[in-house]
Amino acid sequence: MKTDIFIKLLENNTKIQQLETAELKAIVQEFPYFQPARALYLKGLKNLDSFKYNNELKVTAAYTTCLLYTSDAADE
Repeated sequence: MKTDIFIKLLENNTKIQQLETAELKAIVQEFPYFQPARALYLKGLKNLDSFKYNNELKVTAAYTTCLLYTSDAADE
C-alpha cells in the first residue's frame, strides 16, 4: 500500500474496500504493533461484514495499548 493512500484512509472517514483491507492485513502481519494499521484493518473487516471481525477485535485489543483504536473502529 502506498503511503499517501494509507494517510488518506487515516485522515478521511472513507469506507475501506476489500482490496485495501487485504493490503492492510499484509501490513499488520509484517508490523503487528503498528496500531493505526490494526485499527484500519479492523474497520475494513467490519465494513465487509467479515466473520473474522470478532476474533480480530480481540487480537487488536491485545496488541493495542490505547483502547480508543478498538472502540473507534467498532463504533464506525
